[in-house]
Amino acid sequence: MPEQVAPPSASPDEYSRLIYERSRTYLSKLPHPAVVRLRRITVSLIILFFFVGIPLLNMGGVVADFEVGLLGKYLCYAIAALGIDLVWGYTGLLSLCQALFFCIGGYAMAMHLSLKQGGGDVRPEYNNIPQFMFFNNLTALPAFWKPFESLAFAILAGILLAGLFAAVFGFFIFRSRVRGVYFAIVTQALAWGAWLLFCRNEMLLGGTNGLTNFFKPYTEARPWIITLYMMTLATLVICYLICRAVTRSRLGRVLVAVRDREPRLYFAGYQPYAFKIFSFAVGAMVAAAGGLLYPAQVGIITPQDMNVMASILMVIWVAVGGRGKLWGAIYGTLLVTVMLSSLSSDFSDLWMFFLGGGVVAVVLLFPDGFVGVWASLEDRVARGDGWISLLMTAAPLLVLGIFVMSEALGLTPNSLQRIAFWNVKWKYLLVAALLVCVGVYRWSGRLRPRVQPSAVPA
Repeated sequence: MPEQVAPPSASPDEYSRLIYERSRTYLSKLPHPAVVRLRRITVSLIILFFFVGIPLLNMGGVVADFEVGLLGKYLCYAIAALGIDLVWGYTGLLSLCQALFFCIGGYAMAMHLSLKQGGGDVRPEYNNIPQFMFFNNLTALPAFWKPFESLAFAILAGILLAGLFAAVFGFFIFRSRVRGVYFAIVTQALAWGAWLLFCRNEMLLGGTNGLTNFFKPYTEARPWIITLYMMTLATLVICYLICRAVTRSRLGRVLVAVRDREPRLYFAGYQPYAFKIFSFAVGAMVAAAGGLLYPAQVGIITPQDMNVMASILMVIWVAVGGRGKLWGAIYGTLLVTVMLSSLSSDFSDLWMFFLGGGVVAVVLLFPDGFVGVWASLEDRVARGDGWISLLMTAAPLLVLGIFVMSEALGLTPNSLQRIAFWNVKWKYLLVAALLVCVGVYRWSGRLRPRVQPSAVPA
């Protein structure tokens, strides 16, 4: 029986296109020229907005300084999410200790910022050492703190320590064939143990209060805020390009094979544990890179930033955005973190229920995360669908993206900030209404009768 691939009303051009698509091999499949153009335009607009638009809005007084600082913090989280996507999305290792690696980089930088050489609030009455040390009856700087007087050492130590620790830990775990849910449990125990260790005052890392009293202009002076924001944004782009180069190389294809068909790799002569160690170590270093930029923009780092809940929340960011696509990790991070901030501010008692319900709704409606929405849009662009169909397909990304950025930058109109009823503000009702309309449109399209395909020779 011939295969059914074309509707009876298909034009000769459509018929030829379908035959051509069927004849293409995996290696010869390249994105449609319209899809490539769409990607280039989208990336150019995003880069222009973040690198040029936001600084100009800040200098023009439209966006407040503290809003830019908050966005910088969210971008630090997005860097950590890239590492999670490399480890979980591409290699299939559900790591629940990425917040630990994030804080290794954060603590390394915070140690430098706490000292006089880093601009910390160090006074003669405190023996020229961080205040928490003076209150713990210390009279001199501990020996392991002294190398952190150098900024270069703090940067290298934050990244290399995270990578080395992940590599050593991964070596013993992966050589023992620990995988799946057992690996997730072990990493969760690691995060819990590290949290207990960092909370102890004997570690001389601030205990439960963490490290603070940094150079105040980092969070108060506009030039410093913009500089740190641009550094974080540039680091995010660099980490994205590094992860993208890894995932698109032959090494990246092996990582995907480790995720999908690990037993077959043994028969092909590979040692999957070596690739797992590599992915785990690189993901840890990427997370540490985000942590390095975190303390200066927040003004503090504590053990609470590395607990188990923090690592689970990072996994949620990637799941919502869509794992296996690096940009999905960034989008999901910005979406969840901004929504978390807005909901906790507007619903002090119920925000956890709203956030949890939203995450469940995303998982049910978009099983592949929001990267699945973009994939559907690219398919429609390649088919040459009308602009209404394209707009309705991209609507979830556009609506939530505009809402997130307007909330993050404080640009939501005052009229939408007012309470409508039941203590719910108009902005949430507007976003919900738009998403419902899009859902109804897409569902109605599914209910339309489909034309039975006709016979086309295979």
